[in-house]
Amino acid sequence: MTRPRPRTRMIRITPAAEGWSVGGSADGEPARLARTMEEAAASLPADASVSLSLPVSAVLLERMKLPATDREELGGMVVLQLEKTLPYSGEELTSGHDIIRQGETESDVLAIAVSNEQLDAICEPLRGRRMLPAQVGIYASQLAARYPEEEVLALVYREGDSTVLGIAQSGKLVAAHAYPTTNRTEFLTELPRLMLAAELEGTPINFTKIVVERELAGWIDGLKSQLGDARIDLMTMDLPLEQGAVNLVPAGWTQEKRKLEQSAKVRDWLALAGVIYLCLLLAAAAYIIWLQRQVGQVNALVVQASPTVNDIGSRKARWTALAPATDPNRYAVELLQQINQSIPNEDLHVTDFEQQSPSEFEITGEAPSLDVANQYLNGLQDNAALKAFHITGSPPTVLSNDHAAFVIDAAL
Repeated sequence: MTRPRPRTRMIRITPAAEGWSVGGSADGEPARLARTMEEAAASLPADASVSLSLPVSAVLLERMKLPATDREELGGMVVLQLEKTLPYSGEELTSGHDIIRQGETESDVLAIAVSNEQLDAICEPLRGRRMLPAQVGIYASQLAARYPEEEVLALVYREGDSTVLGIAQSGKLVAAHAYPTTNRTEFLTELPRLMLAAELEGTPINFTKIVVERELAGWIDGLKSQLGDARIDLMTMDLPLEQGAVNLVPAGWTQEKRKLEQSAKVRDWLALAGVIYLCLLLAAAAYIIWLQRQVGQVNALVVQASPTVNDIGSRKARWTALAPATDPNRYAVELLQQINQSIPNEDLHVTDFEQQSPSEFEITGEAPSLDVANQYLNGLQDNAALKAFHITGSPPTVLSNDHAAFVIDAAL
């Protein structure tokens, strides 16, 4: 399966009098006319992301008054109402709604629904090119949004073999009827019935403006006689439009596109991982070669420095051996002075001092109590002049007179 390419450009497909209008932009890029959706799909560039506008004949529009103001709650109510009136289950429909007006306790909404089967049929050529629309709107609703300042607006234009009468209030589509003819006389004859149907549904028909497709300019006199003497505006149909409040993309399309995108990402990651793995192998091989060279250089330096290192080691050994004899802090007299200065209590007596070598000595004595003996040991360990020695003592022995005999060892 061919991996879908990243979409970088949004292209709109809208209904036209003779098929579909493809593209067009605000910066002057003209739209292309495609007579069929197959032709429209074939004209799209590979990086296109599609926004599809549906004709009125492909959707159901129903105005509802619902006792709610929360948008999510309204959505649930719209689905329930549509299931009651249409021969489809909720899974067979994609629906949405646009809020026309809201009060404190109720909302006036336009419910919009499309059969998933019909939408799939329309978009089959796009599916074949893996370009399922990212947005699906209603062309009449998008046209109405171009005139937010008009209190009540009539739209008259062609969609394929039908002529549409759309009614909008303040930029919101409130009703739309597609009559299957593009003949002026037939449409004008049917127009009073369409107006009456709209009025019975509660739709205002006191138009402040009538917008007519430019190619229908010859219908203006007949339209004014039926719709009232309102201002007339000739409309170019290929101008870019906003998406609108409703997006009728089926949930199944979203899942399908997500799977395609995920599989494409997995393939991209696998390809990237393969490239990274190969680069790591090459880098590891180069690093091993570099390490081998460095080890060789270090070994050569070690061999070169070996005589000097041996000489330094010999000198250090000699200085270590001579250190006890040259360090005044290790003289027996100095040691005895520090031992006596560390005595915490005049009742503590050092009975024996034995220096086995310049690097170790032993103290034997008697203290008036265990606490004094331990205090003496701690004082020796904290003595800065004796910091070179590791001083330890076994637990003192309690004598019959409650004194404590102690033995303290010190070694470097």
